Amino acid sequence: MEIAKIIGTVVSTIKVNKIENTRLKIAQAINPYGKESDLFYLVEDAVGVGIGETVLLADDGETISMILGRENVPIRASVVAKVDKINMYE
Repeated sequence: MEIAKIIGTVVSTIKVNKIENTRLKIAQAINPYGKESDLFYLVEDAVGVGIGETVLLADDGETISMILGRENVPIRASVVAKVDKINMYE
């Protein structure tokens, strides 16, 4: 799992059959304090989030296949939750 911020969208009118009805977004990994990292992901948006929203990503092909209800989906990462708040205790 990874915390990330949605920074863009990807428009693709032609896709392989296994991902035909998916929404694609660009996400940038962040730490729990909101600091951006150099990791970027092209993700399937299973939740319906928008630009600037903080999300939780699943970075596991088997999990993505379960979410989409299809086997061997050619997607590596998917938005699985919108993060409303992060509480850090020190």
